[in-house]
Amino acid sequence: MRRKIVCIIILILLFVLFLIFLHPKEKEYYVREVISPTEFILDNGEIFKVKGLESLDPYFSSRNKELASKLNLSEEDAFVTGNLGKYWARNILEGRKINICNNEIIYHKFNYRSIFMNSPYCIKDDRFVNPKASEKVIKTVKRTNYRILNLENDKVYPISPDFIPENYIVIKEGHRAWRFDNPAAPPDIKGVNKAWRFHDKAAPPDIKGYKKKKHTEKETEHTTTIELKDFKLLLTDFTQKLKPDRKCSSNICKEILSNINQAQSSIDIAIYGYSSVPAIEQAIKNAQQRGVKIRLVHDMDSKGNNIYENTSNLAKLIQNTQSDRNSKEASFIMHNKFYIFDNKTVITGSANLSHTDMSGYNSNAVVVINSEEAANIYRREFEQMYEGRFHSVKTSMNKTSNIYFSPQDKTITNGVLPLIKGAKNYIYIPAFIVIENRIIEELISAKKRGIDVRIIADALNASARHSRVKDLRENGVPVKIENYAGKMHSKTMIIDDKYLLLGSMNFSYSGENRNDENFIILANPEAAKFYKSFFLYLWDKIPDKWLKYYPKAESFDSVGSCSDGIDNDYDGLIDSADEGCRARVEKS
Repeated sequence: MRRKIVCIIILILLFVLFLIFLHPKEKEYYVREVISPTEFILDNGEIFKVKGLESLDPYFSSRNKELASKLNLSEEDAFVTGNLGKYWARNILEGRKINICNNEIIYHKFNYRSIFMNSPYCIKDDRFVNPKASEKVIKTVKRTNYRILNLENDKVYPISPDFIPENYIVIKEGHRAWRFDNPAAPPDIKGVNKAWRFHDKAAPPDIKGYKKKKHTEKETEHTTTIELKDFKLLLTDFTQKLKPDRKCSSNICKEILSNINQAQSSIDIAIYGYSSVPAIEQAIKNAQQRGVKIRLVHDMDSKGNNIYENTSNLAKLIQNTQSDRNSKEASFIMHNKFYIFDNKTVITGSANLSHTDMSGYNSNAVVVINSEEAANIYRREFEQMYEGRFHSVKTSMNKTSNIYFSPQDKTITNGVLPLIKGAKNYIYIPAFIVIENRIIEELISAKKRGIDVRIIADALNASARHSRVKDLRENGVPVKIENYAGKMHSKTMIIDDKYLLLGSMNFSYSGENRNDENFIILANPEAAKFYKSFFLYLWDKIPDKWLKYYPKAESFDSVGSCSDGIDNDYDGLIDSADEGCRARVEKS
């Protein structure tokens, strides 16, 4: 009898072990990048594909052309719909922890396949799976003028298979972060979102963790202005300004305003564009009334458009203006942001004359130089552009100083790369874009030879198609992606407590070879140490999780982005209308 019981127990144990063996094993991953709603790059570098389902591609392809024909869409509409589907999937999965079981993605206990099949973007057997939801999206796509925003130069292009820039997003015509003032979502988008409500059940663990940290984080501040013998350095702290205004409230705007008010004879302005800051306009009017000669150079494409909505108003006010519209290279941009006052003071840096920069909402760096020599160098550059010579038509006017102009001075080749190669201790980079191939290679090389290399990157650009964040991280370079409402808009390097590099030039091929830019190398230990301290202050405020993952620009990932009235990710939706801002966080 006892022997029989033992046998039964052994059989039961074997059966249990058999069931355990048969039970599907779940593997945990993070989604590093969304290629499309059916294709994802995981944190281990593997590509996961959803089997048996399709979506339109977010690029021009032969399969898209075939599906477009069957779905009664143009190639352009199929391209736009594919990109909308990609953004939809990004909002759900990118940067999130998932489990994969039986070749299915499980996100917070929900099967992604079911969520996708309820969306407007799922295709099976050459047909939309949810035709009602799809019809609403297609109607919106067909009646809306969508455009391509080139993230490298901020230019907007028509959608065409003949030209798609490498680093882009799809936006509605006229949409810009500073132009949205209606937080309500379009009815069709609201209707689509009813199809999946898995966020209502529970928040992902990383969102809950972030929320807790938000309440406990110490609200420290850092000094943002230092005045030295020959110049003044001004920084803006976007961790303290979570909503833009038009009040000229930043130290940078107040400095520009003060110099306009004090100008006696002349003001020369070279800017990318202008969005209204009333105090600046009034100061310009007052200066004109007291006899100050004011001239303006600004960017304009071949159709007479500028990225900022109030540029034409400023041009009408100043009247003495010139743009690169008639340049043979009008597709390039006049990207400068400098001012010359009375031929003796120069203000230059990364800050546009926009209300998002002038309020301190974006992170920027500006230098004020009180030097007739510097003013004369900048004036010679300004005169070339004012006479209609832009981009490759310009000639180099400066052979000896530490001031560089693009494209003629080859700033990266002659100024930036030698300093990176010569670094002995550290290279810290708070920057909007770092994608130039040689810079990437030299930063990796510097890291391998023991240099402390760190980068703080802008959230939207870090997730863009041709971001180099992945390459840098995989080669050991720590890249923290900022998680605040405003942009990391600086174009700066700090090297070895010796050098501070700043200006209007992004660290890109276009920044050196195409656009009109200016860049300064300051060999000043005090300035370098001051900015290093500010960089480390920002580094400490950004959670360490963003050394590995990618915060979404408009979501609970990014502090303040769900209540700033700005379309941070250029998807046409603001704050609560954006799906990233509608995840309900569980109370702990």
